[in-house]
Amino acid sequence: MSMFEMDKAIRLFFSRRYIITIILALIAIGIEYFYTTCETTCSYLKGDIFNIELQYIGIGFMLVIITLAILKKDTLLLTLLSAGAGIEIYLIGLQIWHNTYCAYCLAFGGILMLQFFMNLNWKNKKLIFVSMITAFILFSLVFRGSVTPVYGEEPPISTFGSGKVIVRLYTDYFCPPCKQMEPTLEPVIVDLIKNNVITFTFIDTPFYRLSALYARYFLYGLNSKKTLEHALEVRNALIEASNQKIDTPNKLEAYLNTKGIKIKPYDTGPTFELFTKLLKEDKINATPSCVIEKDGKKEIFVGEANIINALQKLKK
Repeated sequence: MSMFEMDKAIRLFFSRRYIITIILALIAIGIEYFYTTCETTCSYLKGDIFNIELQYIGIGFMLVIITLAILKKDTLLLTLLSAGAGIEIYLIGLQIWHNTYCAYCLAFGGILMLQFFMNLNWKNKKLIFVSMITAFILFSLVFRGSVTPVYGEEPPISTFGSGKVIVRLYTDYFCPPCKQMEPTLEPVIVDLIKNNVITFTFIDTPFYRLSALYARYFLYGLNSKKTLEHALEVRNALIEASNQKIDTPNKLEAYLNTKGIKIKPYDTGPTFELFTKLLKEDKINATPSCVIEKDGKKEIFVGEANIINALQKLKK
């Protein structure tokens, strides 16, 4: 291709920037929608602004971009995309800092940056930099989330069995594939524990806004009666509660009471500290995940099929 043809192609590309911007925005919305409803592994980065989860903010952002592109509001479009670029710089930096990456976030960020460069106009240099810097600073102040899952002040060690094989299961009550896996998982772990094959630990993973609250009440429930059967009963009740979007301690306690589950509050701090330590040591960044330590070797399995298959093999 000659320089003239290349220049012509570039000019044609940018002459259609509005429609391309809209198409890219629709792809980004699709990515965020898949991230919200996917039935595979729930990957991290999680966070929210004023209790609105990041993926919904991303969808709203792209809907506004589509509107501005349709109306051909160049200045407003550039301002918003510059602000978005500033926010993406913050989020990508956060992932680099923790050396943990979210494919959905990176794909969304890549699309946004492409939109930004497509609509870039250096005649508005001041507007671009002011928008980017302002958005970066404001976002860093109001964003609540992290790449490495931590409980902060939150997660008794929920361990059952005394087998030689150590198994740690990382799940979240708000994770669709975790909920889907539970009915298949239960008979497998009950059999392995009763046959003294494994030492099994439930570790609730704080990937969602209300996860730590539910994890605390799971431990409260275990503190009143520490048996495997009761642990499974409490887990199932909490999964049902998450489906009903119960979001306060009082409502959650009342719901568990209707299920005949008593709670016994205590200081869960030391347990949560241990859970946080294990999360970091096992490098968990998705749910469901299962760590199996056998004969001095540690393996990590992610996703329902891999976890169930790995546990089934322990029966042999």
